[in-house]
Order: sequence, then C-alpha cells, then structure tokens
Amino acid sequence: MITRVKRWGNSLGLIVPAAVARSQNIRDGDYLEVEIRRRVPTPSELSGTWKFRRSLPELIREMKEGWDDL
Repeated sequence: MITRVKRWGNSLGLIVPAAVARSQNIRDGDYLEVEIRRRVPTPSELSGTWKFRRSLPELIREMKEGWDDL
C-alpha cells in the first residue's frame, strides 16, 4: 500500500484506506509494522490528468481554420 503522510497536531500520521482496513481485517487499536521507503512521485501523479473540453482532432481543425483567416 502506498499512502501519504499527513500532519496530525505536532505529529505526522498515515491513513489506511477503509477498503484496505476491511480486506486486511485491521481494527482501531491494532498494531501495524511499517516499512519506510521514500518514494518520488512521477510527473503525471504531481500534475494529475488533463481534461480538455474538445478532442485533439477538433482543436487541430480549429487551428487550421484560423490560418485560413490570415
């Protein structure tokens, strides 16, 4: 499981998603062993997914039409 560290008062905490807790039968008060490895996010994870209003072919067609007006 990969999770993000979050500030919790003066400390740092990890959140275990509910689906993972259910599948692993993790309950409040349980002890877990954590292996710490720093992971560098990929550029796509940092920027997210781009969503455009128009498809690429529509944008290209519009650009070509714009050149005709010059």
